[in-house]
Amino acid sequence: MYTNPVLFARMLINNRRLWIPCMILCGLCAATLVLYQSDNNRHNVETYISSQTSQDFSFSSANSLTYDDVKLLLDQLFDSQMSLSGVQSIWNKLIEVWRGILTKFVHDACDLCHHNGSYCYDSIDITRYVHYINESFYPINEIKRPVGMGLYYHFDLKTLRSVNNSILPTDVSPCDYFHMLQLMINVQLILHQAQIKYFLTKGTLIGVLRHHDVIPWDTDIDLFIPQSATNKILTSFRQLEIPVIKGVSTTTTTTTTESSGIRLSKDRPSFHKDLVVYRFKNIYKVTSYKIFSLRSPIVNRTNYRWPKIDIFPYEENATHIYAYPKHQHNLGTMYYLAKTNVDPVYLRVLGPLLIPSPRHPRLSLKSMVRLGRSSVFFACEGNTFLHRYNRGPTDNWRVPCKELHKTYPFVKSERNATHSLCFEELKYPQSNRNLSLYKYRCEEDLPRTL
Repeated sequence: MYTNPVLFARMLINNRRLWIPCMILCGLCAATLVLYQSDNNRHNVETYISSQTSQDFSFSSANSLTYDDVKLLLDQLFDSQMSLSGVQSIWNKLIEVWRGILTKFVHDACDLCHHNGSYCYDSIDITRYVHYINESFYPINEIKRPVGMGLYYHFDLKTLRSVNNSILPTDVSPCDYFHMLQLMINVQLILHQAQIKYFLTKGTLIGVLRHHDVIPWDTDIDLFIPQSATNKILTSFRQLEIPVIKGVSTTTTTTTTESSGIRLSKDRPSFHKDLVVYRFKNIYKVTSYKIFSLRSPIVNRTNYRWPKIDIFPYEENATHIYAYPKHQHNLGTMYYLAKTNVDPVYLRVLGPLLIPSPRHPRLSLKSMVRLGRSSVFFACEGNTFLHRYNRGPTDNWRVPCKELHKTYPFVKSERNATHSLCFEELKYPQSNRNLSLYKYRCEEDLPRTL
């Protein structure tokens, strides 16, 4: 009818009632094209990220035993029908697997973080570290059968410490993390050598239960020791002496030529010689002992350095342990906790390390940490203090942990009520791959009771 385009255009212009439907139709067409292009772009980005994940986020094993082999060994280790000699044989196999994980971690970290690799390797004595841990927890008799054991089988430093989240970001780089664990290994060695009992507390205890590691956005490691062992701490580490005269700058008992922000590359001295203990006091008494290396940068407006290990002393009577119970859940405090809920301490997975932890997780957390109304497994809270900068955070977020599951690894647990055994696994969200596994004797299912 309207074969002439000019006549059709004149009709459309003169008939204004058709303008609105035509405009709506054109708008819908344009929106469809935009959404189509957006879907294509998103698909291309997801494909690229997927390919990058498979390429960059690759986990290699340093052991001949597979992840499933280790899982089977853990099942056998906690089999009540297994003989003591069988338990000892399985334990030895797990320790050898752990040694391989540690060796890979140290080599990867030294290659990544240090030009002077020989000093870096020598700064961590893996053989002595494994020996002390094995000696303390070896199932030498029926009484010392393992209460808990596990391994961070797939630990890749660069991969695991490169992820971040905008809500609760981490300010700890892969090399910062390595220096923190490098310090922790050497502190453990000295504590074992001095025969000082220690176990995890505060945020680090939350971390090993929830992440099998330090909390991804946390910046230090917290330990408890008996008050009676504090003299051993002071004699086992070099002390930082603070002048009492006003106006005099702070000095240490040792002289060092290093810059406050640069790590020295000396000719392979003993790492232990650089470790210093600083007695942190409030107006009443010493509340903690901060252990750090003289090779680390100085924290702004303080007398200590970062990274550091915070060691809190606790008192004890015949049945309970406690730390300043009148100031409940402040820094370094612990409400009365029955010794039967702490002992026997058992090994927990903290990244590639194994560290003693209280026997009863729920009651220990209740005593040491201000939980509030929410479970630490369902509510993730940001740092209340930034140890690295000696100041509070600008934002202190508290969000449901499920909002972080796509970024940070979280532990999934299940309980076998028949045998009173709990089994935990850690999944890497970017690849949906199991990274670590842990088994322990439990009286209750931890996530449902907090």
